[in-house]
Parts: sequence; structure tokens; C-alpha cells
Amino acid sequence: MADRATIVIPAHDEESVIERCLEVLLAGARPDDFDVVVVSNGSSDGTVARARAAADRLRFPVVVIDLDRPSKIAAIREGIDHAAGGPVVVLDADIELPTSTALAVCRVLGRAEPVLASARLRVDASRSSWWVRRYYRAWTALPYVSSSMVGSGVFALNAAALADIGALPDVTNDDGWVLRQFPVSQRVVVSGEFVAHAARTVSALVARRARIVNGNRELDQLRPPESDHGLQDLLRLARARVISLADLLAFVVVTVASRVLAARRRATGDRSWAADRTSRVPG
Repeated sequence: MADRATIVIPAHDEESVIERCLEVLLAGARPDDFDVVVVSNGSSDGTVARARAAADRLRFPVVVIDLDRPSKIAAIREGIDHAAGGPVVVLDADIELPTSTALAVCRVLGRAEPVLASARLRVDASRSSWWVRRYYRAWTALPYVSSSMVGSGVFALNAAALADIGALPDVTNDDGWVLRQFPVSQRVVVSGEFVAHAARTVSALVARRARIVNGNRELDQLRPPESDHGLQDLLRLARARVISLADLLAFVVVTVASRVLAARRRATGDRSWAADRTSRVPG
């Protein structure tokens, strides 16, 4: 690989999942496959120690940076700076990205033209409540989720793409902002999968979706959103019996509740991150 990619893992209080993230990523990796940088940002737990311990145990030269300020965007910028203009893969600490999928993503970053890359998303809702499982059955059936790129914890940029976008702005939805900078013709989705763990409770899911709603509103002010046919698509899927009426009901209820909570947060000026801790419980 001519320009070796750097995998950047921003991590704020992720002691419960950072070792799992690194173990899955590095299970079949060699030190010359890619570089790995964990950027802890304002962590008050054992994130840094556990990342270093995992690197030692796995015998992989992981760089661990410890920033004082709790800012995911600042952590991503720090990781990109460390890559010194080379291609980067930004990986959330609670995501499982297997070595084979990471290598497949890295391979497409060698192109000369700007490339935004990711892999196929698989949501693990096996430990989640009925409402959460039903919601994700509907959500993952949506065409924009099942057949295109979704900002859900993994995105990669080659050198040309990084040069095009410049510094990331201070936004809540980092992967959503990056996605909007590139037309479909410059997006590549490799065939490998990565795993995102769903919230275990419906209240945690609603809180997470509310953050995404407000993050997307923030992005709408910077760049118009792509067309959204979500409800029409869901109705079509329900009529075709791809999803059940229960799936559709769960999706609608969670969506409405999320928008109500998002509006309440805007009204009260609540800009807290509201990270979902239920999906980060081991076992």
C-alpha cells in the first residue's frame, strides 16, 4: 500500500469498549498494514490505560494520545494531523471493525481522485428490548441504509478527499457532515461488514436519536440535506411485507419521541452529548 492509512479512534470515557475495538481491529493485522492512533479526549476513566494495555497484549504499535478537552471533533483533528496528510479511517470506539474489512477500506484509499469510503453496517440488537429490535428491523431495511453509505461509526478519506474538505468544523454529527461533502460518485462502500451495537433500552435509543436529530438540524444550516423518502419507503416495505406492522409502529413511535426530545433540548439549550452507555455494557 503506497500511502499507509492511519486508523483514528476518538475515545471519551470508553474503557468498557476500547479493548474490544482494538482486539477486533487488530486480530489479523500486521504492523505494516496500517497505523492506529487512539485519541482519548477528556476521559476520566481508564480509557488510556486500557488502550495501551491492549496494544501491548496484541503486540501492535498503537499510538495513544491523551487530550484534556472532551471533544470528539478535536480528537479526530488530532488524529488527522498525526496522519500528516495520508489517508485516514475514523472509527468510533464502540464499533467492531474486523481486520479484513479495515484492509478492504484502506485499499480503496489509494485512488488519486477524492474518495469517501466505508463498509456495510450490521446492527447487533440481540441484547436490546423489543422496541429497539423492531425499530432497527425497519431502519436497516430502508434503501439508504441497506444499499448506500450511512454515517454510523466508520468513515474513511483518502489524501485528495482530506485536501478537499480541509479542517473539520465544530459539529455534533461528524460523519454526517463528512458524508454531505461528497457526491454519490465519490463514495465507495466495500463488501465487508462492521458491527454497531444497538442501545439496549428504548429510552437510550430515543436519547441517541434525539442527538442525531439536532445534529442533522445543525448540518442543514451548513449544507442542504439529501432527499429523504424515509416514510414513503417504510410504507412501501410494509406493504411488501419486508417489514412488519410492528416494525413500522416501533419506528414511528421512536422517531416521534426522538423529535419531541430533540425539540425540548433545543428549547432548554441542552447541548450535552448524551452518549448511549447501555450498548457499552460488556456481555
